[in-house]
Amino acid sequence: MKNVFKFFGLSALLMCFALFAGSAAAQSSTTGSIEGTVTDANGAAVPGVSVRVTSPNLISAQTATTDNTGRYRVLNLPPGKYNVTVEADKGFAKFERGEVEVNLSRTSTVEIQLQPAGAQATVTVTDTSGAAVDVSGTTTGSNVSTEQFSNFPTQRTVQGLYTIAPTVTRSGLRDATGRDRDPSVAGSSGPENNYILDGVNVTDPAFGGSGANLPFEFVQEVEIKTGAYGPEYGRSTGGIFNVITKSGGNEFHGDIFGYGTTKGLVREVKNFPFTGSAFNGFSEADIGGDIGGPILKDKLWFFGAFNPQRRRNFYLTQTFHTPVENEVTIPFYAGKITWAVNSRNTFTASTFGDFTKIDGFLATAALNNVNGFGDDITAFEGRQETGGHNYAFRLNSTITNNFIAEISGGLHFQRANTIPRAVDQPLIADNFAVLRNGTVLTPVSTGVNANDLSICPNNPTPNANGFVDPRSQCVGTGFIEFV
Repeated sequence: MKNVFKFFGLSALLMCFALFAGSAAAQSSTTGSIEGTVTDANGAAVPGVSVRVTSPNLISAQTATTDNTGRYRVLNLPPGKYNVTVEADKGFAKFERGEVEVNLSRTSTVEIQLQPAGAQATVTVTDTSGAAVDVSGTTTGSNVSTEQFSNFPTQRTVQGLYTIAPTVTRSGLRDATGRDRDPSVAGSSGPENNYILDGVNVTDPAFGGSGANLPFEFVQEVEIKTGAYGPEYGRSTGGIFNVITKSGGNEFHGDIFGYGTTKGLVREVKNFPFTGSAFNGFSEADIGGDIGGPILKDKLWFFGAFNPQRRRNFYLTQTFHTPVENEVTIPFYAGKITWAVNSRNTFTASTFGDFTKIDGFLATAALNNVNGFGDDITAFEGRQETGGHNYAFRLNSTITNNFIAEISGGLHFQRANTIPRAVDQPLIADNFAVLRNGTVLTPVSTGVNANDLSICPNNPTPNANGFVDPRSQCVGTGFIEFV
């Protein structure tokens, strides 16, 4: 069994390489845009005016010149809050508008009306309407920025943010730490979604679902597409979840955070399932920090983050409610370099990882397919290894005001290893076994006739290996005996 699970881990890695090779040209957009019309006080178009946009998230200021109809468009903008400026020129006063929201894959509209220079020196408009509405697209979904989700009472990983969008609900799937994962979009199952982090497709190539996760302190914005998205995304009959990590800036900034939960703060199990182990609380330590800033102002930025998490899960098994536990460790990390090659080209390189190790009772692993019922609990213990690391490289180029290029590539490495703990006893699978006074009796000494027993309602298969439940005198499945 050990060799089988190791082979599966290697094959999952090889499938990741195939996924990368086949999907390099179908990456999601990592930027947004601003567009609009420049007019005078009478509503006439003003051509030949330079519109400048700046933001703490934009390494180099971007400009666009209005055409004969007064239209302008500034492309390849990372998500964030922007200032839009038109300098005093051609007899017009200076125009400024701040707090313009730019979201992933969306176009924000800013209409500019210039006033005569003699009216006032500067016209300043403050946008207080919140997120911009993209009237140029038909895609349904939501965009959530770091300023918003930092104040949400939600789980602290990016997976916990996905259910914010309409039609997105919990699927019942959970990760190793018990947090929700792989939500359902409009009734689809979790594995039907497509997951993209920093332009890298991190969808699990073996089982579907997300093959990577991050704490939301590492994240700048989450884009959730629930319908009417373009065919370039593909690989999804559910939703598209597009995530961009934070970048540095011209000023140093950072955070230090810590969270903790003790077992005494978590309620004990009240309703015990007839089959399978019962979750019986946890304790958790979750600390980390991030820092970003300039290496060269307006030229080269960096961002780095590290968040080690350690969690201990407690369970009660089917064998006399024996208490067992496991320990989950996840050293989350992320890093990014942003380089302004020139005013029209920006190169970004990023990496992130979520190596996860579960050591102890494998409550959700394939080893536990007999529901944790056996005379040797160590038979259901082992080590499970998931997660991996990712690398993304991207060049965003503005060739003309109407023509841009986004050239990107990435690698997604993912492991899926289940390694059972060594058991030195030979394995016997009994047709029937009886528990009497805490002792497992062999089938030949029980005197029980299988034809006289009824089948348990939740185990309707009479020809499976089973045990006799002394509480109901019915046959249940899946008893493993070690002798």
